[in-house]
Amino acid sequence: MAAAVSGGLVGALLTRGLMRVIMIVADGDRSFTWSGSAFIALFYVLFLVPGAVALAWSRARWPLVVFGAGAIAIPVQAIGIATTDLEGLGPFTAGQWAGLAASFVAMAAVYVLQAAFAYRVATSGRRDRQGEPSATFVGAGGRETLG
Repeated sequence: MAAAVSGGLVGALLTRGLMRVIMIVADGDRSFTWSGSAFIALFYVLFLVPGAVALAWSRARWPLVVFGAGAIAIPVQAIGIATTDLEGLGPFTAGQWAGLAASFVAMAAVYVLQAAFAYRVATSGRRDRQGEPSATFVGAGGRETLG
């Protein structure tokens, strides 16, 4: 749960800042509401919770599918909103396109970092059957620990 909350809040803060940059570059409406920002944070957290809980609970592969689905749903939804917000603007100059492209790349990087951070936090508390922290690095066979 902490993984989803911390990852969602940090991701929302960073992407909201990038959304502002995108609207400045595109000469769009620069005003954002607190309720909109809170909804983005809530959305991010809600989409990360099932996968983060599953990752913390199980070492099987299925939690990766659940986590991946939630992590991918966030940028897919963001693309839809960005398309809607930007369709009424433009045409864009070459400089604006360059700024928008750089901003979109930065936004994608934030989504990757958000997912990686939430994954890391969700899997950090795993314990083995004897109650010891589980080994992170294993050998090629998956049985012997390295370090």
